[in-house]
Amino acid sequence: MSSFLKSASKQVTDVRNFLRETAGGNGIKYVSEKGAKHLIYIPYTSNVAVDEATGAQVATKSIIALKGDVHEWTTQDGKFKATICLKDVVRKDDNGVILNDGTCPFCDRISDAWDIYNYRKEAEELSCKLTGDQRKQHLEKTFRTFVDERKSKEVRTYMYILVVKFRLNEAGAPVIGSDNLPEYELKVMKLSASRVEKLQQQIANTGSELPDAELIFEYPNVEDKRLIVSQSTTTPVFPNNKLVVKYPELQNKINQDVAKFEWDGIEKAFQEWQGMSSIEAKTTMDNMFEKWDEYKKQKLVNPTAKYMEYLVETPSAVPSLGGEGIGAQGIPVVPQMSAVGGAPVPNIPVIPTVAPQVDAVAAPQAVPVAPQVAPQVAPQATVPVAPQVPTVDPNAVFAGTGSAAPTITV
Repeated sequence: MSSFLKSASKQVTDVRNFLRETAGGNGIKYVSEKGAKHLIYIPYTSNVAVDEATGAQVATKSIIALKGDVHEWTTQDGKFKATICLKDVVRKDDNGVILNDGTCPFCDRISDAWDIYNYRKEAEELSCKLTGDQRKQHLEKTFRTFVDERKSKEVRTYMYILVVKFRLNEAGAPVIGSDNLPEYELKVMKLSASRVEKLQQQIANTGSELPDAELIFEYPNVEDKRLIVSQSTTTPVFPNNKLVVKYPELQNKINQDVAKFEWDGIEKAFQEWQGMSSIEAKTTMDNMFEKWDEYKKQKLVNPTAKYMEYLVETPSAVPSLGGEGIGAQGIPVVPQMSAVGGAPVPNIPVIPTVAPQVDAVAAPQAVPVAPQVAPQVAPQATVPVAPQVPTVDPNAVFAGTGSAAPTITV
């Protein structure tokens, strides 16, 4: 087991405890498939426990699974990233150098992420010129986007459970191997807490439990991966119809393979288990929040400073913040970024306008021209996005709080 996995993983042996705690090449990765039917068996290990009420020893079945609290985010170039929460993870390298000190830079930045959300929310509310239902619908959609775009988010808890995926032919029947037993492969299925709860309830309705259960997953024939999961159906197989019942030797074969299973390799299938050092995580967050940190420093010395990062990076958002005619002229970065520090920008467009009016022979005449032209160009200074934001109270930075299975699971 890798050092990060050993340090960060938490063994799961009982789905009820998992749900209770969370109320708070793909290789081994199980992947849903468009238009496919999957037959899944949940292997288990046998244990002996003491009944607290009677004191008698009772046999129990435990699933084979890990629990992961995951931070998910999108990089500035649009790539999805994820990592296991580093809080309380402590590890050293072979030379004794500390790699993880138990802190989590992702958790530390959640408050800043909500501050940015509230700043953008307030700016959008003040600048939006729509009224009635149009305004309400626009703001609701925009605010959902702002929530999704947060640079650091609270953890989402997942269960990574070992499953047996049987091979099926085109007719949906099990493929029988040379040993006259159904063929299968071991996979790791990633399930959200809500998905686990739903499965648990379905299985309980049949009088069974998750360990030793057999399930049929059927996925719709659609292109949208989100719909493949959200519109899928799950049907528990009744006990007497399970393959491990129809083929008595199958259970022994599965148990032997499960006994040899190692979690090493999960980091290749699920990027979050690759782990990060505390320094790597802090660097990642510092880079993500660089413009926000600059804004906070400017705010201390310049009360009129504005946080302009999203206006620069997302020109498509400009129309909701300004009036008519804002298009390509609203994109220039230099005028907007200078506004972050409060520096004036109206004189920047003057230079190209003055040049044609200067007499090439009598250069000294250029001196009085600039003051005459500046008033004519001044209206153009309102075109960049930066001047649109002063409708927001510059001192109003508000503090905030704060699956269907994921597409890689079911």
